[in-house]
Amino acid sequence: MAQLSIRVLGPFQASLAGEPVSGFASDKVRALLAYLALSPGRPHRREALAGLLWPEFPERSARASLRNALANLRSVLGEHANSGAHNSTPPFLHSTRQTIQFNGQSDYWLDAKAFEELVAAVPATSEGLEQAVGLVRGLFMEGFSLADAAPFEEWLLLRRERFGRRLVEALDCLAAVYEGQGAYA
Repeated sequence: MAQLSIRVLGPFQASLAGEPVSGFASDKVRALLAYLALSPGRPHRREALAGLLWPEFPERSARASLRNALANLRSVLGEHANSGAHNSTPPFLHSTRQTIQFNGQSDYWLDAKAFEELVAAVPATSEGLEQAVGLVRGLFMEGFSLADAAPFEEWLLLRRERFGRRLVEALDCLAAVYEGQGAYA
């Protein structure tokens, strides 16, 4: 399985082996991928995910929609529910009857994770901070919205605020590093 690259610091983009991922059935499938990838290794209860993305649906319908979204996501990522058993490359998704999680051990790159790692590096260097700031192409998932999923919209707003604050902190730190070096230009 090829490397999956996910960009959320700006407009959402996903690519597999350098090629844009296509075939998402809906924005809710994209939202599911972003939500799961931002907490790799953490299992999410299916009923919580269904409530996040289909809050107005009856539980049975919301869970059916989640199953369809998960099937579409597995398809666009080039894996099937049992692909891990027959493939030496770890799958991107792990799921049980109760939970779904993004596999943090899979071959993936997430700009938000790279940003956080670069900003958290001690000591902070101008190169690392410049790399971190260079990953940001706009607001978190800029232009993305799910009008019929208020819980997801709330999560999205909180993430936008959090990454916005982290960007300002990184820029402040970068300015302090340059100031300390006397590089005022």
